[in-house]
Amino acid sequence: MSQSIALVLAGGGARGAYEAGVLSVILPALPEAERPNIIVGASVGAVNGAYLAASDGDLDLKAGRALWEEITWGDVLATPSLRDLDRIARAALTFTGLLSLDVPSLLDATPLKHTLERLIPFEAIGRQVDEGRLISAAVVATSALTGRSVVFHQGGTPEAVRDHKRGIDYVPTILNEQHVRASSAIPAAFPAVEVTDGPAAGWYFDGGTRLNAPIKPALSLGAERVIVVGLNSIAPGGDRIAGPDRPDVFAGASHIIDALLTDPLVEDIQTLTTINELVGERRTTDYRKVPYIFIAPPERDTIGRIARQVFRRFYGGVFHAHRSPQLAFLGRLMAAGADPLHGELLSYLFFAPEFAHALIERGRADAQGWLDESHDEGLWDTGPLGRRKR
Repeated sequence: MSQSIALVLAGGGARGAYEAGVLSVILPALPEAERPNIIVGASVGAVNGAYLAASDGDLDLKAGRALWEEITWGDVLATPSLRDLDRIARAALTFTGLLSLDVPSLLDATPLKHTLERLIPFEAIGRQVDEGRLISAAVVATSALTGRSVVFHQGGTPEAVRDHKRGIDYVPTILNEQHVRASSAIPAAFPAVEVTDGPAAGWYFDGGTRLNAPIKPALSLGAERVIVVGLNSIAPGGDRIAGPDRPDVFAGASHIIDALLTDPLVEDIQTLTTINELVGERRTTDYRKVPYIFIAPPERDTIGRIARQVFRRFYGGVFHAHRSPQLAFLGRLMAAGADPLHGELLSYLFFAPEFAHALIERGRADAQGWLDESHDEGLWDTGPLGRRKR
């Protein structure tokens, strides 16, 4: 009987192109019996995961890469207009306390609905499950009411419907664009998304805010092995404790996002490897050993450096605004060309073909790096991360 193998895709906005690069290398390298049959994603990982889950037959990796290299700002967010100025003004008035106004978000993500419907044949997910090629496909969103993580899954039977210890609820459903948009609704930047059908109907925010790399849901859905693709490095910082430069508001925001997305991923991976070690030493019988593949950017500023370089080359100059006035303005507002930390913040909204291409190549290189190393079981590890075995 074949094993249950999960593909876990983390969130990170426009950084999702990195996942496409990783998958285009790592999945073809796996034997047929080790290809994932459970797919779980959060935020942009939900977009990539739903796309893969809907792939007819073999995973359409080349098309997935091409998809990212064609996505632009206008495929995700509406072009700024008087409506956007009105929204920003309303937000400012609400902030001052002069008036209390309804401000759903700072950005208009209306185009994302049509882009998802155009690119992902959601009805194909059901066929994949019915025909046994997939055990389960799932996306994670955050309930605006309770703040708990909600795992919308098509196929599969979780260990429990409610995991009170970790604040996770599991809801069987037929996945559609609402669930994926809900999983991708970055709080404040994107509006909350209403899921209109089923017992968990209501409003949701980005699933990555609480469960950016949903390893636990993958295990709950029966995964015996996991392939985890992260969009934030878990590498420790440098030797210096502090620096002399005073950070601005955008540098501070970048650190907040990094802590929100990276720290839980570090904890989950360390927990997984610690349990594997205890099982191997027969110091516990309450858990099973879970072999894993884990690929993420090698350094904490890897993607920030790429975003900075791409912005300066294609969008930062005086005559570059014609490529995308929105990105040119946003990048200058954030001083994205100043240093990798400011580039890091832009990277989450940097929906540009040039950035996607650079991230795909970075993902391919990091996946090849995993293939070139030696591991505990073929391409799989069970011990601690950080061991470079050649």
